[in-house]
Amino acid sequence: MPSAKLLLSLKMISLFSQGCSANMSEGEQIAGLTKDFDGNICVLNLCTVKGNASALKAVRRTKLELPNTKMLVTGCVTKELTDELQKIDANISTATTNDLERIPQILERIKNGEVVHSFEKAHSAKLGIPKMRKNPIVGIVSIAEGCLDACSFCSTRMVKGRLKSYEPAQIVSEVRFLAGDGCKEIWLTAQDAGCYGFDIGTDLAELVMKILREVAGDYRIRMGMGNPRHTLKYADKLVEVYKDSRVFRFLHLPVQSGSNAVLRDMKREHSVEDYQKLVQIFYGEFSDFAISTDIIVGFPNESESDFQKSLDIIKESKPTGCNRTRFVPRKGTVAATLPNQISSTEKYRRSAELTRVFMEVALENNKTYIGKKVSILIDEKGKKKSWIGRADNYKPVAVQGDYKIGDRLCVKIETAEPFALIGVVSC
Repeated sequence: MPSAKLLLSLKMISLFSQGCSANMSEGEQIAGLTKDFDGNICVLNLCTVKGNASALKAVRRTKLELPNTKMLVTGCVTKELTDELQKIDANISTATTNDLERIPQILERIKNGEVVHSFEKAHSAKLGIPKMRKNPIVGIVSIAEGCLDACSFCSTRMVKGRLKSYEPAQIVSEVRFLAGDGCKEIWLTAQDAGCYGFDIGTDLAELVMKILREVAGDYRIRMGMGNPRHTLKYADKLVEVYKDSRVFRFLHLPVQSGSNAVLRDMKREHSVEDYQKLVQIFYGEFSDFAISTDIIVGFPNESESDFQKSLDIIKESKPTGCNRTRFVPRKGTVAATLPNQISSTEKYRRSAELTRVFMEVALENNKTYIGKKVSILIDEKGKKKSWIGRADNYKPVAVQGDYKIGDRLCVKIETAEPFALIGVVSC
C-alpha cells in the first residue's frame, strides 16, 4: 500500500487517506463507520486539490499491491477523476464524502457486485460520527463544509459546494467529548475555516471564544486555514482569542501570489496588502506568532516580475511554513482556459527557486530560537528515536529521550533546521 497519513486495516477493509486535515478527519470517520463491515474492499480517501496526479498514483500503487480487491475511491472526487480511474480499471467505484454516513451503504452495494459512482450534493454535518483516531491526543473537528469563493483554479467548490457552517452548539459538544476522551490538541478544520459562520451570523473568533468558555480541560486549539479577505473582518477579535494559552499562536493564511495582477486572474478577492496587514497585526501583537502560507507558481500569465513578487512576499512576511504548488489546470475551471499557460519546465524552475528562498527564510526564522526555552506537547513519534512536540506557536520541536505522546516538556533549543527546531529537556 502507498505511504499514507492514515492507513488502517479494519477486518476486511483497508483505508488510506491523503490531503488536508478535513480529509484526515473524514478518513477517521470512515474508519469509525466501517469498523464492523465484513467485506474485502479497499477505500482510498483522496485529495485532488493540487490535481489528479497524486490520487492516480495512489490508485495505481494500490492496484499493484491488491490487484483482486474491490476499490472505492472517495474524498474530493470529481467527474474528471472518475473518467481517468475508469481507464485504469472500469470496476473502481467512486463517491464524494459530502454525505459521509452513506459510505457504509455504498460499500454494501460494492460488496454485492455493483460498481457505484455517487456524486451526492447534500451536506450532512460531520459531527457526532464515530471515529477511529490515528493519533490518540489529536481530535479533528469539522466546523463547516464548502466555501464562499470561486477561485479560477480550484475544483473544491465544484465538489464541496457553497459554505454550510455547522451549529456552534454541535461543535462545542464535539470538542467537549474529545477533550474528555484524552485529546490535547483540537484541530478546527474546514475547506475554509476563515469564513466559518458567515452564513449563520457568527465567525471563527466567536466560535473559539465559545469553546474556551464552555469546554474545560488541558487542550490546545489549532485553527484551520483562513483566506485573508475573510480573516480581516474579525482580526481584532482573533487577537483576543490568541491571548488565551489554550490556543496555538498559529495561523494558516494562504496568499497564493505576491502579485495583485495574478491574484485578480486567480479571482482570489484579496490583495497582497490584505495579507500584509494581517501579518503586521499578528506579528505586532505576539513576538512568537507563526504564520503559514501557500504560493502557486506558474499560473497563466504570471510574468517573471510577478514571480519575483511572490519571492519578495515570502522574504517580507517570513512564514514558518509555505505550501508550494506548481499550477495544474483543472478541467472545468476558468484557469484551465486562460491564455499564456506556463511551460512545465518554467514551472519547475520557479518552484525550485521558491523552495530555495523559503528554506533560507525558514532557517533564518528558526535560528532566532536557539538558546530559548519553550514548552512543548509531544504529539508525534519522530525518526531515529526522536519525538516531535509542538511549541505554543505550533512550531515542531524534536527531542530525544524516553517519552510518550501526550507528554509536556520544557525544552531548550540547541539547533535549528528549516522545518524543525531541535532541543533538549532542560527543566
